[in-house]
Amino acid sequence: MFLAVAVGLSVYAVATRWDEVSTHLRQIGWGRSLACVPLMLGGLFCGIRAWRAVIGGLGSKLRVREGSRIYFVGQLGKYVPGSVWPVLAQMELGRDHDIPRRRPAGALVVAIVISLATGLIVTSATIPFVDGHRHPALWWLLVPVPFLLALLNPRVLWGCLRRLPLLKLRASLPAPLPNRAMAAAVAWSTLGWLVYGLHVAVLASAFHLHSVGTLLAASVGGYALAWAAGLIAIVLPAGAGARDLTLVLALGAVLPTNPAVAVAVVSRAVTTVCDLALAGVAAIGVATLLRQHPADDGSLVAAGRSMNDRSTA
Repeated sequence: MFLAVAVGLSVYAVATRWDEVSTHLRQIGWGRSLACVPLMLGGLFCGIRAWRAVIGGLGSKLRVREGSRIYFVGQLGKYVPGSVWPVLAQMELGRDHDIPRRRPAGALVVAIVISLATGLIVTSATIPFVDGHRHPALWWLLVPVPFLLALLNPRVLWGCLRRLPLLKLRASLPAPLPNRAMAAAVAWSTLGWLVYGLHVAVLASAFHLHSVGTLLAASVGGYALAWAAGLIAIVLPAGAGARDLTLVLALGAVLPTNPAVAVAVVSRAVTTVCDLALAGVAAIGVATLLRQHPADDGSLVAAGRSMNDRSTA
């Protein structure tokens, strides 16, 4: 039921805008759309590497297969309204690998904060310089940069998170993340924004209106800002609507409205397909592993312990 709701809402998010800008969608074409797929997969790969760096720093070293199952399958929860679902999904999936329930939640929250901070820094370093001459208010994006940089210090970040009454993070975050793990997470997150922005630039290049540098800067900063807007709109599945609208506005410096809407629609479709594909591959890989090595699965171990507890009672 969880998968059905996630797929249904994600398809709806794409279908609602499909007929608005059909001419511009044809101008982008299947070739550019397919060329974006490896870039989007690369961005998602950077995301899981950042998350694995965080959860590894918290004490749970995960292999690629284990991490992929927890991360990619859990990420389907973002297509269900309410931002808590990916957290709850990762808590349950992590328990199958004997990870304390709150640790995946803490790792996901930390990874999201790192992504948000690095994304806004990337936005501040690009959007004002692209469109600041038309909208001087955009230069205010530079103001929070010192605070965002300070937030990437593990001790500062831990001090802020432990004051949040969210999922009892004090128990999930026993000690500040090691500097090496934080540096790895920041590096992978920053690289992810560059790769994500490149996929937007490939789509926008269909309209040949600006130089490559200007287009790339607007695309990288615009996607990062759009992701932040989608994260804030917690009641929308995967930020549907809020993220798309923000991306259209951010691309206003380099594209007219209708072409920008076409870029946002194709970007959403590519993102959804890649999310579902990676989650499916991760789930199939785990199912294959269970058939080959049933005794190695943490969920079976947990089930056995539960049965023993019941029989003892």
